[in-house]
Amino acid sequence: MGKAQERTRRQILSAFLELLSEKPYDMISVSEISAASLITRSTFYRYFDDKKDLLMAEIEDTVQRRSPDQPLLVQFVEYVENYWSVLRNLTPTRQSRSDLHEILNQILWELIHRRVADGMQDDPVINTIQRSRNKDVMISAIEGMLMGILERYVVSATEKINHRQLEMAVREINNLFQQKQS
Repeated sequence: MGKAQERTRRQILSAFLELLSEKPYDMISVSEISAASLITRSTFYRYFDDKKDLLMAEIEDTVQRRSPDQPLLVQFVEYVENYWSVLRNLTPTRQSRSDLHEILNQILWELIHRRVADGMQDDPVINTIQRSRNKDVMISAIEGMLMGILERYVVSATEKINHRQLEMAVREINNLFQQKQS
């Protein structure tokens, strides 16, 4: 991808992130994203298949930029803490019929699956999955656990994530995986 294309892609991602910090995901249209990005809808579709594809790209891009070499659970804590205002807006509104829960599950599953396929070292969660006889089931279990943590915060209408509490919970989960390796 050339510099101009990368700049346009980043412009779209940035506009989407800004809109997502202001209002719920299902209330944001491709037209709004295009207008906020100062591009046309057809340009949007040259870079992304749809809004779900854009969301996936934003999460992947953000996670990789923030802490690409960190273990999965450490990245998860940092991502939730730093992007809580955005994550809160990923829950569907009452008027919506979109199943964002399914989208987020799929995104988490794909992120974990990609790490397992890449053979990331020094990550107890990924190492445990790689040793498993049924990797897809293990990936689903981890993804479900991470979604459960997010849902707990969303359901309780938390205004600010308690970083210490989240970090302690993730550390306990991480310890479970490290014990399994011993």
